[in-house]
Amino acid sequence: MKIRKLIKSDIPQITHLWNQNVRHDLMTEALLFEKTFADPDFKAGLTMIAGEDKPLGFMQGLYRLTATGEKIGWIKLFFVVKKFRRQGVATFLLQRIEELLWGEGVSEIRIMDSNPNYFQPGIDPFNTEAIAFVERNGYKKFADTANLIADLNQDLNTALEVDVLTREGIEIRRAEEKDRQQLSEFLASKFPSWEKEVPVAFRNKPASLHLAFYRGRLGAFSAYDVNNLNTGWFGPIGTDKVFRGKGVGGILLKRCLQDIKKQGHKHAVIPWVGPIPFYMHYVNARMHRVFWRYKKEQKK
Repeated sequence: MKIRKLIKSDIPQITHLWNQNVRHDLMTEALLFEKTFADPDFKAGLTMIAGEDKPLGFMQGLYRLTATGEKIGWIKLFFVVKKFRRQGVATFLLQRIEELLWGEGVSEIRIMDSNPNYFQPGIDPFNTEAIAFVERNGYKKFADTANLIADLNQDLNTALEVDVLTREGIEIRRAEEKDRQQLSEFLASKFPSWEKEVPVAFRNKPASLHLAFYRGRLGAFSAYDVNNLNTGWFGPIGTDKVFRGKGVGGILLKRCLQDIKKQGHKHAVIPWVGPIPFYMHYVNARMHRVFWRYKKEQKK
């Protein structure tokens, strides 16, 4: 079977084929570019198209160094054209990319949850073919997660709450360029897993990031549009322990959702959720989708 590397001129065709052959998750050309060439860890040699004249399938692999210094590989995106499924196309691509990833010294290979730049945080279990494919190829489920959805047809105004906190010496505002250094230090100290993801907000104009300070010291943040740009994706959000219990996180959440609403979205997606009660309490967020996370560890 012929395989070749993805090139930028392939983006329109691969986007079109994706939308013909992938259930639930529509792709745009801009989004596919964000997931591939715009990812700082993109490797052309790990992103492959199967087929000589017309694409039969597509698969993207990559690897990242985590905050703890571990090198992890991912199968980030993949699909096979429907009429060519069960003919070994996906397995051929997978085995080739796995071979290259193991050769790079990764400790394990995961499926899709390639934080900080990812399309979905795992495989939707309703995608039975994908579940069967990865399990047949030795991947084991190790966790699950969920995306919530928040209806933006609600009052998201926080002016009164902000006034109360202002009288307590807490300042809440949109991030500015001058905040970069303090934000970087705060993330490194308190939320190292988001060191790469949150600063992406500064690329947007205005910055898609709201911050909370106490006497000039950063204590909380809330972001949107740092992943899956212009699709209504919220997060991440983080609050230092000294700020908790004051409603700061809820205010920051609402300010971000208000921005998303102004973009014209009717709903906001809250992906890869941890504290479900928090989101339900402040914005009546509801369970939207569940994802299963898979990995294969390097044989010793």
